[in-house]
Amino acid sequence: MKKLLIGSAALVASAAAIAQVAPAPSHAPQAKAAKVHTRAEVQAKVAEHFARLDTNRDGSVTKAEADAARAAHRAQFTERRQERREDRREQAFERMDGNRDGAISRAEWDAHAAQRQQRVATRDGDGDGRRDGRRFAGGGMHNLGGHMFEMADANKDGRVTLQEAQAPALRHSDMADANRDGQITPDERRQVRQRMRAQHRG
Repeated sequence: MKKLLIGSAALVASAAAIAQVAPAPSHAPQAKAAKVHTRAEVQAKVAEHFARLDTNRDGSVTKAEADAARAAHRAQFTERRQERREDRREQAFERMDGNRDGAISRAEWDAHAAQRQQRVATRDGDGDGRRDGRRFAGGGMHNLGGHMFEMADANKDGRVTLQEAQAPALRHSDMADANRDGQITPDERRQVRQRMRAQHRG
């Protein structure tokens, strides 16, 4: 399973429809941020991931299939998160232990805290005290359980077809495409994120 990271907050908002079931390959954040996404790419990506969830190849995703994908994703996410935490702890200790004596002094701790605050400030374009773009990751058909499944199942037949899965993703893609040219630019994604943040705060 391959995680869909479209890079558009509008597409992430369509969590009930976009298939996002595992992590994408690591790419430079700058390259992702600068990428222009087309409507056709959104449609094709949903179809690709829909096929992965449709395990019995009958052209629809049942709640059981969606729940299985969700459980598998959660297990993988938990494992990866634990590995990252362990790596970060080890790396953080090495960074803080400036004199490499195997212990962290108060001065080393304070210096590291100051550096961290400075790094966050340089990446906090909206001034909310957090790095930009951090809170909109997630969503997708691996979360297509319970209420999310019901939302995607437009005709309420207990199954989500490819058309039902694509429709919300394309609606949100069209919403983000401010100039209606069939492409979502970095600036349009930024505008969508700003609107979502304003709605969230409201």
